Amino acid sequence: MPLTRFLPDHPFAECLYKAAEPVWEEGVDQPFLRELGDGTLDREKFVFYMLQDYLYLNDYVNVHALAFAKCDDPVIRTHLSNAIAGASNETEHVHDFFRDTFGITRQQMDDARQSAFARAYTSNMIAIAHTRPLVDVLVALLPCAWVYADYGTRIAARIGDAIETNPYRAWIDMYKTDEFWQSAVWLLDDIEKLSVGLSEDHKRTLTEQFVVGVEHEYMFWDSAYRLQQRWKPEWK
Repeated sequence: MPLTRFLPDHPFAECLYKAAEPVWEEGVDQPFLRELGDGTLDREKFVFYMLQDYLYLNDYVNVHALAFAKCDDPVIRTHLSNAIAGASNETEHVHDFFRDTFGITRQQMDDARQSAFARAYTSNMIAIAHTRPLVDVLVALLPCAWVYADYGTRIAARIGDAIETNPYRAWIDMYKTDEFWQSAVWLLDDIEKLSVGLSEDHKRTLTEQFVVGVEHEYMFWDSAYRLQQRWKPEWK
């Protein structure tokens, strides 16, 4: 299995990955990430992505909070509260760094609006958080943490020492770390625990949700590469 961030004692997680594998493996080699790794990605495309990511993280934190409200397991509640703090910190401080580095103004951040693809992603997560059990909410959150941890590691391994002069080194450095990987490990652990005893129908639903989440991750980067704000480029 080419996945570099994987835990062998998580059979349900393995099923999720295998279902999403075609999109997952195509995603790591899509133009946005390939050019980011090569250091040739157009600055305007990265800025578009960072503004969308800034908006995404606000919804991502809210979905964690909705999961927390559904949870009565003290261990999972601790994991969720830590994740809320971490994502909030990323929104406020990490994006400040990238804003300063790439000249993103506060006005641009205030004026930013979600692209159609980002809105589809977060709307889906929020709907699941409001209407589905806790395990569904965790599965909806999983693609972001797991995909980024895997892709960051693989991009860093592919480019090797070239990272030293890469203008996007800070982004790669952040997502290749074991510290960031832990943001996926707790989700994998808790989903594995909560999936025990679920019906096959429920597991199929979770698998479908996960695949959709990985597809949304793909389109998040793809739409940034195309600078595509609306469903069709000509819809300005």
